[in-house]
Amino acid sequence: MAERLSLEGLVLASGETELVHGIDLAVERGEVAALVGNSGGGKSLSLLAWLDLLPPGVRRLAGTIRLDGTVLEGPGLAGLRGGVVGLVPQSPTSCLNPLVTIGRHFCETLACSGRAARAEAAGRLAEVGFATPERLLGLYPCQLSGGMLQRVVIALALCRDPDFLFADEATTDLDLESQAQVLVLLERLRDRRGIGILLVTHDLAVVARLADTASVLQHGRIVERRPVADLFASPRAAATRALLAAHHALYEGGTAA
Repeated sequence: MAERLSLEGLVLASGETELVHGIDLAVERGEVAALVGNSGGGKSLSLLAWLDLLPPGVRRLAGTIRLDGTVLEGPGLAGLRGGVVGLVPQSPTSCLNPLVTIGRHFCETLACSGRAARAEAAGRLAEVGFATPERLLGLYPCQLSGGMLQRVVIALALCRDPDFLFADEATTDLDLESQAQVLVLLERLRDRRGIGILLVTHDLAVVARLADTASVLQHGRIVERRPVADLFASPRAAATRALLAAHHALYEGGTAA
């Protein structure tokens, strides 16, 4: 059982343009780490680099990935996916085949079929809060709401009992009730499984609700890393202060500076 996954000195580039400039990140079992910042700052690319899933045209020029101190490269990085790290992508509709049932998605993820696969799928769906999970197995993604699809994707990410869960904007485009359900679910997974969670988000409400520590990313650089309570109480970086001002203006009716 892995305890710590770290990324040191990550540099990403597209063509001659450097996108991410030597950032360090780490996630521990039983803790929630947040990577926060505005859109386009490199948050999602940094997460994908950790799992060797960068899109075409983006290259990792530098960066050391360690699992409990052991450096991983090549096949070792590919081995993180699923068994060590479960990935919850930014948009559930982008990672689910609209022509395939929910049950078939589980069969493909579990690499098995039949009664055993249905029982395993139903168990995972029950864990993420579905009262009648068997009913979902014959449905298609278009027949589920956004909040339901997000919970299905989380259940798929848990299929191989990972030590860590990477969630990329897990509450984006969800209504407030669905957002709350997803956050409660992630908190429960941390408490019950001891799973370590990396949250990639632009929403400081999500950070305040769930995270233990937060790293603020601006223009591909981490400008501040603090325990969440300290970051909210006394932000040091201008980027952090701007994010907090926007957060207070949105949620408390204040005026962003």
